[in-house]
Amino acid sequence: MTKQELARNFALNVERQRIQLGLTQAEMAKALEMSLSGYKKMISGETTKIDAYAAFLMYDLCGKWLFEMIEHPVHEAEILTKMKHLTESQLKFISAIVGIEYNLLTSQDSPEEYISVIVPTGNMQDGMIYDSANIIQVNAAVYRKRFGSDLHFGIKVTSSHLHPVYTKGDILLISQNPIRDGDTGVFINKEDGRLYIRKFHQGEPCVLEPINSFGSPFLVNNSSPQEMKKWVKMGYVLCKMRQ
Repeated sequence: MTKQELARNFALNVERQRIQLGLTQAEMAKALEMSLSGYKKMISGETTKIDAYAAFLMYDLCGKWLFEMIEHPVHEAEILTKMKHLTESQLKFISAIVGIEYNLLTSQDSPEEYISVIVPTGNMQDGMIYDSANIIQVNAAVYRKRFGSDLHFGIKVTSSHLHPVYTKGDILLISQNPIRDGDTGVFINKEDGRLYIRKFHQGEPCVLEPINSFGSPFLVNNSSPQEMKKWVKMGYVLCKMRQ
């Protein structure tokens, strides 16, 4: 992205925010502690400079970070954007997880070889309920070489409900990339709060099929936004590793 494009995106978004806030250009200029003429030069594209103090004041004014204003995607920053919508208790939980992950990271000689694995301690069956869960670190160096950055985390199987496809003690290696037809996906139903491991079949409707004889299939009408909103795609299984 060029300097001109970044400045243009910033100016356009400043104007969008001004309109949403119901301010005149003079009022917006005052809020950003700049002259009206300077504000008009900025939004008309006469300058390619982005004032750092104006960007700071924009965050105070509307809660938008600079990367959002210039429309430059940054993975870590996108996570922060989602976190703005979480409750205080959710933020504290995530902060605790980040702290644990950081401490584990700094205690390992080759941290890139390890992945975080969710170990459910509650009822793990079809439509599993996580009464609680542990997070452990597992060396997955061989699988990291195979899958690279597509490998994001793992889930440990703690019961025999998925036998014979997955057995107790297996670790399912999960990618959060878009799921494809035929993949075994990890889905959360927002209505009952349960997690399901199902083979995904693309179609009209989509079918979430049990991976063994245990459980029932789900039909999901992918042309219905309401139906799609019921499901969260947590990821899909790359492969399993045995401890």
